[in-house]
Amino acid sequence: MTRDALVTTRDLARTPGRILVVADFDGTLAEGSRDPGAATIVPPARRALRRLCRIAADRPERVSVAVLTGRTAADVAARVRVGGITYLGDHGLQWGTFPRGGDPARLVTTFRAGHDDSHEPAEILARRVPEVLGNPAWLFVERKGPSVAFHVRQADDRVAARTAVETAIAAVDRELPPHELAHYRGRLVVDLRPRSAGGKREAVEALLADLRPAAVIAFGDDISDADGFAVLHEARRAGSLDAALAVAVTGPHGMPDEVRAAADLLLATPRDAARALAALASELEREA
Repeated sequence: MTRDALVTTRDLARTPGRILVVADFDGTLAEGSRDPGAATIVPPARRALRRLCRIAADRPERVSVAVLTGRTAADVAARVRVGGITYLGDHGLQWGTFPRGGDPARLVTTFRAGHDDSHEPAEILARRVPEVLGNPAWLFVERKGPSVAFHVRQADDRVAARTAVETAIAAVDRELPPHELAHYRGRLVVDLRPRSAGGKREAVEALLADLRPAAVIAFGDDISDADGFAVLHEARRAGSLDAALAVAVTGPHGMPDEVRAAADLLLATPRDAARALAALASELEREA
């Protein structure tokens, strides 16, 4: 991470009022992994988040921390293992938290209301799509209640794998009664979720409406994160945020042009993101 990045992060910390920290997980707090089940948070990111949550516990009016991810809230809480964070899973469709020093296994997930009818078709697709494809070793199926995701990052030819998954979904879909599941944004995953559920754009909008922060710093690496970044830009232009910083993390799979264009700051790796979080924590600790 460059010194300019550190300075920018520290300048944001000097904004009076509440600072909201929002971070994606895969490729942002965790190094990219071919196996979605093997992703682990980089240790410096966990340490920085613990420091920020300690500050949030002492001064809740000064800082709030959220992890916003396509994973389930329970899954990401078990990987991050930091209490005091609001864990927003499935791009904001579910959420949960547990206290500092508590057990992430005790996190209780709350689903946004209105999508009960999507559970059954999501489960049928989760079961039938692998069967149609012949249960390939490269396919990782993530069940998320009213949503389901088919990860293709373990395939040698990811473009061909994604096309095969989409073709299989279409075949299974013809067997199902009408439902609300639709494709959501992502590079290495085919994510099906309720159309009316929205995504990271709506999740960030809800965070701003609920917490009324003066400043926001958001970290992400995928196309869905660009939607959240756009909300910050709009709020900044409208004057409802005094400061906002959209931070894109490149990672091993590169960065979509859409994410690069939406970012205020580019970082190379999750460890750089961890250093930015630590710089923010240091500034807030000095302030106290």
